[in-house]
Amino acid sequence: MADVLPAAERSSGATDPRVERIARLLHDTFVSFHESFLEVTHRAATRFLQREWDAHQDDNSERLNLHKKAVWSAVESAQVIVPADADEARQLWVDARRRYVSLVSQRMDFELAETFYNSVTRRLFEVIGLDIDLEFLWLGPTALPADDGSRGEYRHFPVDDSLADSILQILEHSPLASQFHAIERDADRVAAVIETWLSENWDGHIDALDILRPVFYRNKGAYLVGRLRWLNRVNPVILPITVSDDGVRVDAVLLTELAASRLFGYTRSYFHVLARRPAAVVSFLKSLLPVKPVAELYTSIGYSAHGKTNLFRALYRHMEHSNTRFERARGARGMVMAVFTLPSFDVVFKLIKDRFPQSKRTTPEDVQRRYKLVFDHDKVGRLVDAQEFRELSFRRDRFDEELIEELLEDCTRTVTVTDDEVILHHVYTERRLYPLDLYLREMGPDLARAAAIDYGNAIKDLASANIFPGDLFPKNFGVSRHGVVVFYDYDELALLSEVNFRTMPVSQSYEDEMLDQPWFPVEPNDVFPEEFRTYLRSPRIVGDVFDEFHPEISTVEFWQAMKDGHEGGRRPDFFPYPHQYRFADD
Repeated sequence: MADVLPAAERSSGATDPRVERIARLLHDTFVSFHESFLEVTHRAATRFLQREWDAHQDDNSERLNLHKKAVWSAVESAQVIVPADADEARQLWVDARRRYVSLVSQRMDFELAETFYNSVTRRLFEVIGLDIDLEFLWLGPTALPADDGSRGEYRHFPVDDSLADSILQILEHSPLASQFHAIERDADRVAAVIETWLSENWDGHIDALDILRPVFYRNKGAYLVGRLRWLNRVNPVILPITVSDDGVRVDAVLLTELAASRLFGYTRSYFHVLARRPAAVVSFLKSLLPVKPVAELYTSIGYSAHGKTNLFRALYRHMEHSNTRFERARGARGMVMAVFTLPSFDVVFKLIKDRFPQSKRTTPEDVQRRYKLVFDHDKVGRLVDAQEFRELSFRRDRFDEELIEELLEDCTRTVTVTDDEVILHHVYTERRLYPLDLYLREMGPDLARAAAIDYGNAIKDLASANIFPGDLFPKNFGVSRHGVVVFYDYDELALLSEVNFRTMPVSQSYEDEMLDQPWFPVEPNDVFPEEFRTYLRSPRIVGDVFDEFHPEISTVEFWQAMKDGHEGGRRPDFFPYPHQYRFADD
């Protein structure tokens, strides 16, 4: 293990029988959790081949909650063993930590075991900020496993005379080999695309392909993930696979870092990947996506708790090597959430305010429920993944004074400010995006127009995913570094089934139209899409683009059709790559 043991731990005798009980409790609960996680993950292959999409979504929800359930189970069991005396309890836990290290250090998933231990520890001891004696808190350099293929995480396919033959071998060695409808045709198609790329980028040269052994499953797709190799160069090669009555087929070939980054992005649901050595899979992915944070890679393959651990460590490590201060994030000031950021760290922090304006018919509990909904839901590339943290602590002098004033005024339930520190009792983090309202005003005409078009596409995609954003104003959307418009303000988000889409009644008199309040009854969940024509026109480019490309967004018929489709069990296709990449059907 990477951590240096505290002095108190090195000196203790660790002879108390409770030490073994605690260490074994933590070890056994963790092992049970990860076996359950892998068991659910294993179902993905069957769900894919049998096209059991609803069952796959149920598996998503089940798997997402396994870690939290296991942590609380361990906390409850540990409370029976740990003494009431605080000093004695801490020393006992420190001794148990040392024994726990010996139990998990040789496991292929030991980094996940560290995170599990920390999760239990922070809840059991109500840790605020950092506790260097109790937690695994190494903030120095770390190394992912050596990526030489010696442990069997991937297969190596040399390319000699025929690239098509090498691709055929890859398909024949995949777990889906027996399910291909036309495996030789698919191999030829893939080889032709790769050969074109090679001629344009590597002068036609290639030495080999490396392909990860496990298949990556998500929604209605399966993916073979690998890399092209020539000399010291590597390049992503990802083969999306779809399934039909005839069997499976390669649907496209993804050969750019941009395409791979979007596939593993923070606006996508998590893959189901049967990886008993997750760090090795992450190491392989990192070779394809060197800019992608390790935290996001772990999260993308389903280990969101360990993704949080990596984000937590990266943040505190960054704080040690920077001097920037937290400040209010760019964009319109929120009525429900206080949003701030560290300029040198690509994350925003969101706190639920104490009080909301009367126009916001929601509660803090509703907001938390909606963030949980996003965590569980299919994000379809249009919802930003949010990580939930509790009891983070930072030095006060790392906060801008204007931000301190805002937190003291609006967030006293979720923040404590002392002379020396700021404690965030409950906070959500998201990747920082360029607020769409600012982007539309600050970018050139071509980029602004493209973003406005994708803004409408984002609304349609969310509707296809059974999501009504609630507040459709541009200020609630952002633009990623890839130019993709995504939604990030969840305080009014709802499922379509929770919304009543209505046609605006025709007024009976001029006096009715002049009233301050609607002259007809309106229920809390009523929405009048016709009104979108009025307020989705600023800046002007939005109105022009919506009139040309997205007029249906302002119609009841569009929203009601989407709602009816979901109530009828329809699950639309979402391909996380451009349509033009797809091979034509035979």
